[in-house]
Amino acid sequence: MNLKSKIQTVKLCRALMMCLIMVCIGMPSWAITAPEQPAIYSAALDNPSFPKDTVDAQLNALSAEAWIMIDAETGTLLSSKNPDKRMYPASITKMMTCILACESGRLSEIVTISAAAAATEYGNVKKGEKYVLRDLLYRAMLPSDNGAAHAIGEFLAAPDSIPFADMMNKKAKELGMKNTHFVNAHGLPNENHYSTARDLMTLQEYCMKNKDFAEIVSNSSRDITTTSGKKIHLKSTNRLFGRYDGCIGVKTGTTRAAGGCLASAVVRDGVKIYLVLLKCTPARQRTDESIVLYDKGFEMMKTIIAKKKKQREKRADIPRPKRNVYNHQEVPPTPKKK
Repeated sequence: MNLKSKIQTVKLCRALMMCLIMVCIGMPSWAITAPEQPAIYSAALDNPSFPKDTVDAQLNALSAEAWIMIDAETGTLLSSKNPDKRMYPASITKMMTCILACESGRLSEIVTISAAAAATEYGNVKKGEKYVLRDLLYRAMLPSDNGAAHAIGEFLAAPDSIPFADMMNKKAKELGMKNTHFVNAHGLPNENHYSTARDLMTLQEYCMKNKDFAEIVSNSSRDITTTSGKKIHLKSTNRLFGRYDGCIGVKTGTTRAAGGCLASAVVRDGVKIYLVLLKCTPARQRTDESIVLYDKGFEMMKTIIAKKKKQREKRADIPRPKRNVYNHQEVPPTPKKK
Protein backbone atom coordinates (compact mmCIF):
# COMPACT_ATOMS: atom_id res chain seq x y z
CA MET A 1 0.00 0.00 0.00
CA ASN A 2 1.51 3.36 -1.10
CA LEU A 3 1.48 6.54 1.00
CA LYS A 4 -1.52 8.02 -0.84
CA SER A 5 -3.64 4.91 -0.18
CA LYS A 6 -2.68 4.94 3.50
CA ILE A 7 -3.73 8.58 3.82
CA GLN A 8 -7.11 7.85 2.16
CA THR A 9 -7.66 4.88 4.50
CA VAL A 10 -6.95 7.02 7.58
CA LYS A 11 -9.37 9.71 6.35
CA LEU A 12 -12.08 7.12 5.72
CA CYS A 13 -11.65 5.66 9.23
CA ARG A 14 -11.89 9.14 10.75
CA ALA A 15 -15.07 9.87 8.79
CA LEU A 16 -16.67 6.62 9.91
CA MET A 17 -15.71 7.35 13.51
CA MET A 18 -17.31 10.81 13.33
CA CYS A 19 -20.52 9.32 11.90
CA LEU A 20 -20.65 6.82 14.74
CA ILE A 21 -20.14 9.58 17.32
CA MET A 22 -22.94 11.68 15.79
CA VAL A 23 -25.34 8.71 15.83
CA CYS A 24 -24.56 8.03 19.49
CA ILE A 25 -25.04 11.70 20.41
CA GLY A 26 -28.47 11.64 18.74
CA MET A 27 -29.65 8.65 20.78
CA PRO A 28 -30.92 8.83 24.34
CA SER A 29 -28.14 7.61 26.64
CA TRP A 30 -30.31 4.82 28.06
CA ALA A 31 -30.63 3.29 24.59
CA ILE A 32 -26.88 2.59 24.30
CA THR A 33 -26.37 -0.72 26.03
CA ALA A 34 -24.48 -3.87 25.26
CA PRO A 35 -26.48 -6.58 23.46
CA GLU A 36 -27.52 -9.63 25.40
CA GLN A 37 -28.20 -13.11 24.12
CA PRO A 38 -31.58 -14.69 24.91
CA ALA A 39 -31.60 -17.14 27.77
CA ILE A 40 -34.00 -19.87 28.78
CA TYR A 41 -34.26 -20.66 32.45
CA SER A 42 -34.96 -24.11 31.44
CA ALA A 43 -37.23 -25.78 33.13
CA ALA A 44 -36.22 -23.84 36.13
CA LEU A 45 -35.81 -27.44 37.01
CA ASP A 46 -33.38 -27.04 39.82
CA ASN A 47 -32.92 -23.31 40.31
CA PRO A 48 -35.32 -20.81 38.70
CA SER A 49 -32.72 -18.05 38.68
CA PHE A 50 -29.94 -20.01 37.00
CA PRO A 51 -29.85 -19.59 33.20
CA LYS A 52 -29.28 -22.51 30.87
CA ASP A 53 -25.82 -22.37 29.31
CA THR A 54 -26.91 -23.10 25.76
CA VAL A 55 -29.11 -20.67 23.86
CA ASP A 56 -31.97 -22.18 21.91
CA ALA A 57 -31.37 -21.45 18.20
CA GLN A 58 -35.03 -20.67 17.59
CA LEU A 59 -35.05 -18.02 20.31
CA ASN A 60 -31.79 -16.58 19.03
CA ALA A 61 -33.41 -16.03 15.64
CA LEU A 62 -36.21 -13.82 17.00
CA SER A 63 -36.10 -10.17 16.00
CA ALA A 64 -37.40 -8.88 19.37
CA GLU A 65 -34.82 -6.75 21.13
CA ALA A 66 -36.09 -7.60 24.61
CA TRP A 67 -38.54 -9.87 26.37
CA ILE A 68 -39.37 -11.55 29.64
CA MET A 69 -41.63 -14.56 30.21
CA ILE A 70 -42.76 -15.94 33.57
CA ASP A 71 -45.05 -18.50 35.15
CA ALA A 72 -47.80 -16.21 36.48
CA GLU A 73 -48.60 -18.38 39.51
CA THR A 74 -45.11 -18.70 40.97
CA GLY A 75 -43.25 -15.87 39.24
CA THR A 76 -40.71 -18.39 37.94
CA LEU A 77 -38.63 -16.78 35.20
CA LEU A 78 -38.84 -18.91 32.07
CA SER A 79 -37.01 -16.86 29.45
CA SER A 80 -35.56 -13.42 28.95
CA LYS A 81 -33.47 -11.22 26.71
CA ASN A 82 -32.32 -7.72 27.69
CA PRO A 83 -34.99 -7.57 30.43
CA ASP A 84 -33.46 -4.48 32.04
CA LYS A 85 -32.68 -2.48 28.91
CA ARG A 86 -34.50 0.87 28.81
CA MET A 87 -36.74 1.02 25.75
CA TYR A 88 -39.76 2.85 24.35
CA PRO A 89 -42.91 1.05 25.62
CA ALA A 90 -45.29 2.54 23.02
CA SER A 91 -48.95 1.83 23.83
CA ILE A 92 -48.13 -0.77 26.47
CA THR A 93 -48.01 2.47 28.47
CA LYS A 94 -51.81 2.34 28.48
CA MET A 95 -51.70 -0.48 31.05
CA MET A 96 -50.73 2.16 33.60
CA THR A 97 -53.42 4.55 32.37
CA CYS A 98 -56.01 1.80 32.61
CA ILE A 99 -55.07 0.55 36.09
CA LEU A 100 -55.14 4.08 37.51
CA ALA A 101 -58.63 4.49 36.10
CA CYS A 102 -59.75 1.12 37.45
CA GLU A 103 -58.50 2.03 40.92
CA SER A 104 -60.04 5.51 40.85
CA GLY A 105 -63.53 4.36 41.82
CA ARG A 106 -64.93 6.51 39.00
CA LEU A 107 -65.64 3.95 36.26
CA SER A 108 -69.31 4.96 36.01
CA GLU A 109 -68.61 8.71 35.67
CA ILE A 110 -68.89 10.65 32.40
CA VAL A 111 -65.81 11.85 30.46
CA THR A 112 -66.10 14.66 27.92
CA ILE A 113 -63.56 14.61 25.09
CA SER A 114 -61.51 17.81 25.01
CA ALA A 115 -60.00 19.51 21.97
CA ALA A 116 -56.54 18.33 23.04
CA ALA A 117 -57.68 14.73 23.32
CA ALA A 118 -59.44 14.88 19.95
CA ALA A 119 -56.26 16.26 18.35
CA THR A 120 -54.00 13.53 19.75
CA GLU A 121 -52.11 11.63 17.06
CA TYR A 122 -53.58 8.20 16.20
CA GLY A 123 -56.78 8.92 18.09
CA ASN A 124 -60.35 8.65 16.81
CA VAL A 125 -62.42 10.37 19.49
CA LYS A 126 -64.24 13.58 18.64
CA LYS A 127 -64.32 16.84 20.58
CA GLY A 128 -67.43 17.07 22.74
CA GLU A 129 -68.24 13.34 22.72
CA LYS A 130 -69.16 11.96 26.11
CA TYR A 131 -68.32 8.46 27.33
CA VAL A 132 -68.77 6.50 30.52
CA LEU A 133 -65.19 6.07 31.78
CA ARG A 134 -65.40 2.25 31.61
CA ASP A 135 -66.40 2.40 27.94
CA LEU A 136 -63.62 4.88 27.19
CA LEU A 137 -61.16 2.38 28.71
CA TYR A 138 -62.33 -0.24 26.21
CA ARG A 139 -61.65 2.30 23.46
CA ALA A 140 -58.15 3.01 24.78
CA MET A 141 -57.18 -0.61 25.38
CA LEU A 142 -58.70 -2.59 22.49
CA PRO A 143 -58.11 -0.50 19.33
CA SER A 144 -55.42 1.47 21.24
CA ASP A 145 -57.00 4.89 20.73
CA ASN A 146 -54.46 7.52 21.85
CA GLY A 147 -57.10 10.24 22.08
CA ALA A 148 -59.13 8.11 24.47
CA ALA A 149 -56.05 7.55 26.66
CA HIS A 150 -55.30 11.29 26.64
CA ALA A 151 -58.87 12.05 27.70
CA ILE A 152 -58.69 9.50 30.52
CA GLY A 153 -55.49 11.09 31.79
CA GLU A 154 -57.04 14.57 31.75
CA PHE A 155 -60.13 13.30 33.57
CA LEU A 156 -58.23 11.51 36.34
CA ALA A 157 -55.76 14.35 36.91
CA ALA A 158 -58.33 17.17 36.97
CA PRO A 159 -59.50 16.89 40.62
CA ASP A 160 -55.96 17.26 41.99
CA SER A 161 -54.77 19.67 39.30
CA ILE A 162 -51.54 17.74 38.81
CA PRO A 163 -50.03 16.32 35.59
CA PHE A 164 -51.28 12.81 34.90
CA ALA A 165 -47.71 11.71 34.22
CA ASP A 166 -46.90 12.50 37.86
CA MET A 167 -49.65 10.11 38.93
CA MET A 168 -48.24 7.47 36.61
CA ASN A 169 -44.69 7.87 37.90
CA LYS A 170 -45.83 7.81 41.52
CA LYS A 171 -47.58 4.48 40.90
CA ALA A 172 -44.55 3.13 39.05
CA LYS A 173 -42.36 3.98 42.03
CA GLU A 174 -44.81 2.27 44.41
CA LEU A 175 -44.64 -0.88 42.29
CA GLY A 176 -40.82 -0.87 42.26
CA MET A 177 -40.49 -0.03 38.56
CA LYS A 178 -36.97 1.37 38.95
CA ASN A 179 -36.15 1.89 35.26
CA THR A 180 -39.39 3.51 34.14
CA HIS A 181 -40.45 7.10 33.52
CA PHE A 182 -43.69 8.27 31.89
CA VAL A 183 -44.49 11.62 30.28
CA ASN A 184 -47.86 10.85 28.66
CA ALA A 185 -50.89 8.57 28.99
CA HIS A 186 -50.68 6.90 25.58
CA GLY A 187 -47.04 6.05 24.82
CA LEU A 188 -46.22 8.22 21.82
CA PRO A 189 -42.40 8.51 21.58
CA ASN A 190 -40.54 10.85 23.89
CA GLU A 191 -36.92 10.61 24.97
CA ASN A 192 -37.99 10.78 28.61
CA HIS A 193 -40.74 8.16 28.24
CA TYR A 194 -39.18 4.75 28.74
CA SER A 195 -39.40 1.44 30.57
CA THR A 196 -37.97 -2.08 30.52
CA ALA A 197 -39.40 -5.52 29.87
CA ARG A 198 -38.94 -6.41 33.54
CA ASP A 199 -40.67 -3.26 34.79
CA LEU A 200 -43.55 -3.73 32.36
CA MET A 201 -43.91 -7.31 33.59
CA THR A 202 -44.14 -5.98 37.14
CA LEU A 203 -46.90 -3.66 35.96
CA GLN A 204 -48.70 -6.42 34.07
CA GLU A 205 -48.64 -8.78 37.07
CA TYR A 206 -50.12 -6.04 39.24
CA CYS A 207 -52.76 -5.00 36.70
CA MET A 208 -54.03 -8.53 36.05
CA LYS A 209 -54.94 -8.89 39.72
CA ASN A 210 -57.54 -6.15 39.25
CA LYS A 211 -60.87 -7.65 38.12
CA ASP A 212 -61.95 -4.61 36.09
CA PHE A 213 -58.61 -4.39 34.28
CA ALA A 214 -58.51 -8.15 33.56
CA GLU A 215 -62.07 -8.09 32.21
CA ILE A 216 -61.41 -5.16 29.88
CA VAL A 217 -58.24 -6.58 28.29
CA SER A 218 -59.71 -10.09 27.89
CA ASN A 219 -62.04 -8.91 25.09
CA SER A 220 -61.13 -9.44 21.45
CA SER A 221 -63.96 -7.06 20.51
CA ARG A 222 -66.56 -4.92 22.22
CA ASP A 223 -69.55 -2.74 21.37
CA ILE A 224 -69.86 0.54 23.28
CA THR A 225 -72.02 3.64 23.00
CA THR A 226 -71.49 7.31 23.71
CA THR A 227 -73.91 8.98 26.12
CA SER A 228 -75.76 10.37 23.08
CA GLY A 229 -76.42 6.82 21.89
CA LYS A 230 -73.80 6.58 19.12
CA LYS A 231 -72.80 2.92 18.73
CA ILE A 232 -69.13 2.03 18.24
CA HIS A 233 -67.65 -1.40 17.47
CA LEU A 234 -64.16 -1.94 18.85
CA LYS A 235 -61.69 -4.64 17.84
CA SER A 236 -58.51 -5.53 19.69
CA THR A 237 -55.16 -5.02 17.99
CA ASN A 238 -53.88 -8.11 19.86
CA ARG A 239 -53.72 -10.76 17.13
CA LEU A 240 -53.09 -13.54 19.66
CA PHE A 241 -56.87 -13.53 20.02
CA GLY A 242 -58.11 -16.08 17.51
CA ARG A 243 -54.62 -17.39 16.79
CA TYR A 244 -53.47 -18.78 20.12
CA ASP A 245 -55.89 -20.66 22.36
CA GLY A 246 -56.17 -19.39 25.89
CA CYS A 247 -55.19 -15.75 25.26
CA ILE A 248 -56.66 -13.46 27.93
CA GLY A 249 -55.04 -10.10 26.99
CA VAL A 250 -53.23 -7.79 27.41
CA LYS A 251 -51.92 -4.81 25.34
CA THR A 252 -50.13 -4.09 22.08
CA GLY A 253 -47.82 -1.21 21.24
CA THR A 254 -46.45 0.09 17.94
CA THR A 255 -44.44 3.15 16.93
CA ARG A 256 -41.53 3.58 14.54
CA ALA A 257 -39.18 4.10 17.48
CA ALA A 258 -40.55 1.25 19.61
CA GLY A 259 -41.17 -1.31 16.87
CA GLY A 260 -43.78 -3.96 17.58
CA CYS A 261 -44.47 -4.55 21.28
CA LEU A 262 -46.85 -6.92 23.04
CA ALA A 263 -47.67 -7.60 26.67
CA SER A 264 -49.78 -10.75 26.79
CA ALA A 265 -51.20 -13.51 28.94
CA VAL A 266 -52.24 -17.07 28.09
CA VAL A 267 -53.92 -19.78 30.17
CA ARG A 268 -53.82 -23.46 29.20
CA ASP A 269 -54.59 -26.55 31.25
CA GLY A 270 -54.46 -24.59 34.48
CA VAL A 271 -51.10 -22.98 33.64
CA LYS A 272 -50.92 -19.20 33.16
CA ILE A 273 -47.94 -17.56 31.48
CA TYR A 274 -47.21 -13.84 31.13
CA LEU A 275 -44.99 -12.41 28.39
CA VAL A 276 -43.70 -8.91 27.59
CA LEU A 277 -42.05 -8.60 24.16
CA LEU A 278 -40.43 -5.36 22.94
CA LYS A 279 -39.23 -3.99 19.60
CA CYS A 280 -39.99 -6.63 17.00
CA THR A 281 -39.10 -5.69 13.45
CA PRO A 282 -41.22 -5.64 11.42
CA ALA A 283 -43.87 -4.84 14.02
CA ARG A 284 -46.34 -7.48 12.79
CA GLN A 285 -43.90 -10.21 13.86
CA ARG A 286 -44.73 -9.59 17.52
CA THR A 287 -47.57 -12.13 17.27
CA ASP A 288 -45.54 -14.90 15.62
CA GLU A 289 -42.59 -14.36 17.97
CA SER A 290 -44.87 -14.38 21.00
CA ILE A 291 -46.27 -17.72 19.83
CA VAL A 292 -42.75 -19.15 19.55
CA LEU A 293 -42.02 -18.09 23.12
CA TYR A 294 -45.34 -19.36 24.46
CA ASP A 295 -44.79 -22.76 22.84
CA LYS A 296 -41.42 -22.94 24.59
CA GLY A 297 -42.91 -21.70 27.84
CA PHE A 298 -45.70 -24.26 28.03
CA GLU A 299 -43.27 -27.03 27.06
CA MET A 300 -41.02 -25.97 29.92
CA MET A 301 -43.92 -25.77 32.36
CA LYS A 302 -44.93 -29.35 31.53
CA THR A 303 -41.42 -30.45 32.46
CA ILE A 304 -41.43 -28.41 35.66
CA ILE A 305 -44.84 -29.72 36.74
CA ALA A 306 -43.87 -33.31 35.95
CA LYS A 307 -40.68 -33.01 37.99
CA LYS A 308 -42.50 -31.47 40.95
CA LYS A 309 -45.08 -34.25 40.84
CA LYS A 310 -42.35 -36.88 40.82
CA GLN A 311 -40.66 -35.20 43.78
CA ARG A 312 -43.94 -35.15 45.74
CA GLU A 313 -44.54 -38.82 45.02
CA LYS A 314 -41.01 -39.65 46.10
CA ARG A 315 -41.48 -37.79 49.39
CA ALA A 316 -44.80 -39.53 49.96
CA ASP A 317 -43.11 -42.94 49.73
CA ILE A 318 -40.70 -42.12 52.55
CA PRO A 319 -42.15 -43.35 55.89
CA ARG A 320 -42.30 -40.58 58.45
CA PRO A 321 -41.97 -41.14 62.22
CA LYS A 322 -45.19 -40.76 64.17
CA ARG A 323 -45.30 -38.52 67.23
CA ASN A 324 -46.87 -39.41 70.56
CA VAL A 325 -49.58 -36.78 71.02
CA TYR A 326 -49.00 -36.70 74.76
CA ASN A 327 -45.24 -36.41 75.19
CA HIS A 328 -44.22 -35.53 71.57
CA GLN A 329 -41.72 -38.38 71.48
CA GLU A 330 -41.04 -39.93 68.12
CA VAL A 331 -42.50 -43.39 67.60
CA PRO A 332 -40.59 -45.66 65.18
CA PRO A 333 -42.54 -46.31 61.96
CA THR A 334 -44.36 -49.64 61.71
CA PRO A 335 -42.49 -51.94 59.33
CA LYS A 336 -44.34 -52.62 56.08
CA LYS A 337 -45.63 -56.16 55.63
CA LYS A 338 -43.87 -58.09 52.93
